[in-house]
Amino acid sequence: MSGTLAPFHLAALRTALAGADGGALEPVDLAAVVIGPGALDRLGDVLADLGDRPGDVVVLAAATPMTVRGSALADAVGQRVTDRFTLKWVQLGPAGGSVHADEQTVAAAMRAAAGARCVITVGSGTITDIGKAATAAGTPLVTVQTATSVNGYADPFSVLLKAGVKRTTPTRWPDVLIADTDVLLDAPGRLNLAGLGDMAAMFTATADWYLAALIEADGPPYRSAVAGLVRPHGERMLDLGAGLPSDGGQLAELAGLLTLSGIGMGVTGSTAPASGMEHAVSHLLEMAATAASGTSNPANLHGEQVGVASITAAATWAHVRERIAAGGLDQAARLPDPDVVSARISAAFARLDPSGAMAAECLADYAVKIRRLSSGPDPLAMLRSTWADCDAAIGGLLTEPGELAAGLRSAGLPVRFGDLPVPVEDDEARWAVASCALQRRRFGVADLAMLIGAWEADDVGAVLAAAQTAAVAS
Repeated sequence: MSGTLAPFHLAALRTALAGADGGALEPVDLAAVVIGPGALDRLGDVLADLGDRPGDVVVLAAATPMTVRGSALADAVGQRVTDRFTLKWVQLGPAGGSVHADEQTVAAAMRAAAGARCVITVGSGTITDIGKAATAAGTPLVTVQTATSVNGYADPFSVLLKAGVKRTTPTRWPDVLIADTDVLLDAPGRLNLAGLGDMAAMFTATADWYLAALIEADGPPYRSAVAGLVRPHGERMLDLGAGLPSDGGQLAELAGLLTLSGIGMGVTGSTAPASGMEHAVSHLLEMAATAASGTSNPANLHGEQVGVASITAAATWAHVRERIAAGGLDQAARLPDPDVVSARISAAFARLDPSGAMAAECLADYAVKIRRLSSGPDPLAMLRSTWADCDAAIGGLLTEPGELAAGLRSAGLPVRFGDLPVPVEDDEARWAVASCALQRRRFGVADLAMLIGAWEADDVGAVLAAAQTAAVAS
C-alpha cells in the first residue's frame, strides 16, 4: 500500500454520537471509512473482511472513463479484486451521457446486483445513490468515491427520480467508504470543487432545520451535536478552495467533511441537516434541465448549483428576518388556499411535464405540509412567543450572503445563476426560487416567508436582487 492514509476516527465519532442528545440519534451503520493516498489498495482486504458469500462481486459504474495515477480505474479495481473474487462489471446509463437515478436505471441495477456476493459502486454521487437503492439488505455494499463532489457517499439515503421529481428516499448505508486521494486527484477539478458548493448548504440548511423543528412537531428534531459536526468547520472549508483540485491533503480534508455531513444526515434520519431551500432550488433546476435536454446534453453539477442557491437562500433569510423585525409576526399566518396551491403547482410544473404527473407528485408531497400547518390554531405561535431567542440562534447558524459569495468565488466556484457553466436564465432562476417550497413537504425559510406574506413576486425579485448584489460585491 502506497502513502499514508488520512485517519477518519469512525469509532470515536460513533461513541461521541451514541451519547449525544440523550442517545436519540440513529446508529452509524458504516463499518469502515478509508480516506487517503493508496486507499484503493485496501479493496481486496475490505471485501474479504465483509465475509464469505456465494456470487460475484458486482461493480456498478457509469460509462465515463476514470483514472487513477494515469491508469484506467476499472483496471485498478479489477487488479485488486480478481485474484480472489469473480468480478462482474455493470455499466449504468448511456455511453457519453449522464446517468440519472430514475426508475428504469435503478431497476436495471437491482437486477444486476441480485445474488451478488458484494456490490461495489465506482463513480459519482448518482451512481452511489443507485447502488444504495439497488443493493439488497444483507448484501455488503462498498462505495468507491471518485470525486469530492457531494456529501451523499456516506449516508443511508438516495436522491431518486419519481415521475421526474427529485425525491430523497431512505435506502441503506454503505458498509465501507473508500476515498483514495490518488483517484480524487485524477477527477476533473470542477467535480472536486462542486463538493465545496454542496457543503455551502451548511450556512443556510442548518437554519432551515432549526426553523422546521420549531414549526413542525412531527419533523426531525434539531440536534445541536449533529449541527456541530460540520458547521464549525465552515470557514476552513471555504479556505480549501485555493489549489484544491491538485492538493491531495486538501482533497482528503474535504472528503472527510463530506463524510461527516453524510453521517450527520444518517444519524438524524433525515437530510434536513444538510438540505434546505438551497437544495430545493437546485433540484428544480436539475429537473428542468433533464426535462429540457434528456440525458445526453451537459448540465450543471449539483454542487455548483447548490453553492449559487445557498447565496440566494442566505438572502431569503435576511429578507425574512428584516420583515419580521418590521412586524411580520404581528399578523395572522397566511395559510395557502388548497385550490390556489393546486392551480399554482400545476402551472409551475406544466412547463416541465405537460402530462401533469410531475405536478401531481409535487402536490401530493406539498399537501402533507399544508395539512400539518393547518392542523392547529396558529402555526406561527412558537415563533411569536420566542422570536428573540430564535432569531439569535438562527443568526448564529447563518452567514451573510456577501461573505458566502466571497468564499465561493475565492474557491473558483460560480456565485450567480448566470455564471454557471450552463447559464441559468433569469426567468428560470426566478421560477426555481419562487417555486422551491412547492416541491416537497419539508418546511423551510421560503415557507415562512409565505406565512408572513413576504413571498410575493416583488419579494422574490428583491431576494434575487440582493443575491446578485452580494455576488457582484464579492
